[in-house]
Amino acid sequence: MREAAARLLPSDPRARLTCALALAFGFASVRDVALVPAIAALALGVTLAAGEPRETLRRMRGPALLALAFVAILPLVSGSTVLWEAGPVRLRAEGLEAGLLIGGRLVSIVAVTLALLAPVSPMRLAAALRGLGVPAAMADLALLTLRYVEELRGEIARVRLARRLRGGRDGWRGVGEHGLMLAALVIRSQRRSERIWAAMRLRGYDAIAAPPPALGARDRAATALAAAIGIVIFLMGASP
Repeated sequence: MREAAARLLPSDPRARLTCALALAFGFASVRDVALVPAIAALALGVTLAAGEPRETLRRMRGPALLALAFVAILPLVSGSTVLWEAGPVRLRAEGLEAGLLIGGRLVSIVAVTLALLAPVSPMRLAAALRGLGVPAAMADLALLTLRYVEELRGEIARVRLARRLRGGRDGWRGVGEHGLMLAALVIRSQRRSERIWAAMRLRGYDAIAAPPPALGARDRAATALAAAIGIVIFLMGASP
């Protein structure tokens, strides 16, 4: 079953990017909370079919916490229909519905995007953007952003390890140290990204602009299916 579903997914980065955009557009258009389980199930299916579900779940810890925050906070501050009350705390129906809707769409969009695009290297993703007609400057900016994030992540891991080995303070007592560390990391990572960009240009990065090959039948079918699903979800969920 999983292998059959995996064969429905595209292999070309251009098709993967198009499918992710089509599904994300459809998920974002949902206005009825009753459709949230459907888009969540679809996102789960894409994640399982793409492989490496544990890695995708690991990357989704931040978005999942943000979605839980919406579900926990909005029922307390939004709406007029009280579902439950305990002293000054009131749980409201409209806020709960809004929290579930926002959180469900957020998690579904992030899951589909990670499942389809996380396996694609930054270089291939930039090439896919150019192949889809995105201006070269925007594709280069996307590539540098991805490389900068990776550099910043690596620098943070190294600095945290060095800080622990040197007995750095934790909690509120170390807020000042954390601020200085973040400022230094941003500057160092930016300079390193500039050196990486210069090295890429010297090694013939412009070769990425070569005309891309035509999409295969599998990629065209997957793109058409994702576009159809996105349109159907849009038509079903655009109006509450």
